[in-house]
Amino acid sequence: MDPGTAAVVTLLRGAHWILNALEFFIVAWVILSWVGFFMQRSKFRWKHRRVYETIVTLNEFFEAATRPILKPFRRLLPPWKTGGIDFSPLLLLFVIYLLKTFLTLAFPYA
Repeated sequence: MDPGTAAVVTLLRGAHWILNALEFFIVAWVILSWVGFFMQRSKFRWKHRRVYETIVTLNEFFEAATRPILKPFRRLLPPWKTGGIDFSPLLLLFVIYLLKTFLTLAFPYA
């Protein structure tokens, strides 16, 4: 393999890795936000305070990591126009899926 092809393959693998990490961060944030929401409204947060605080801290970390990426998608689908449900993570996951599919089809040997 020549150096130019190796560089392209390395860049594509890096792009796939970044997209996979972003996908993980979004899914983790969505799940933790739901778990935290239901914990907040139950007795669990008083009985298991350390677990609740850990989940809240993780949720804040994942939210801070994904907020800049989700911001343009929230402008497209603001929650107050979609019945209070934030569809921006779903839209971003769809865009990531399209990007990964495009990279796979455009460069099948990378």
